[in-house]
Amino acid sequence: MSAQAAAGGRVRSAACLRARLPGSAIAALGLGLAVALAGCGIAAPSALPVLSPSPVPQASLSGSIELTRGLVESALKASDFGLIRPQVPFRPPEGPALIDIPRAVFQVVLGQDPNGRFLVIYEFPDSPTAYAAGLAQARWLASGPGAIQFPLDAQHVVRQVGTTLVTFSWSPSNSTDPRTGEIALALGTVGQGIPVQR
Repeated sequence: MSAQAAAGGRVRSAACLRARLPGSAIAALGLGLAVALAGCGIAAPSALPVLSPSPVPQASLSGSIELTRGLVESALKASDFGLIRPQVPFRPPEGPALIDIPRAVFQVVLGQDPNGRFLVIYEFPDSPTAYAAGLAQARWLASGPGAIQFPLDAQHVVRQVGTTLVTFSWSPSNSTDPRTGEIALALGTVGQGIPVQR
């Protein structure tokens, strides 16, 4: 049998099969074939990278974070501010040095700002690592990618306390409570400052 005749036979066979099968059966066969091919990996799309979940605020505070929290709370209390664990999730803009670091989030209670202002305490394995991360975060905050995350008049506090870092950012033009700037002043008495040069 010639190749042309064989091809003609296949076309007639397919036509006869379509004539004998209802449209729904043909659709089901096509779907089954697609699923089978996808299962074999032939038609499957390439796998997307899986991103690890971001670290969440710690449910229970570590000893280092608890110690730093106590120092921060005392400094804020001296200026008549309260410090609480927030009821809403919060994550500030962060540079690469802080993205995967364990942290605890706190909220400073302000009379004219019902949402309060948030600060974060990060924990590192040792003091040199904490300081290096603080320098990296300060550079990031002053860089284009970091600065664009905040209002033009944003001011930042980065403080190292032993193996922890305390960060706080605020903007005079976006603060509903006139005392917001006093939070930064109070935090300036805790640990060692790492300046953000803009």
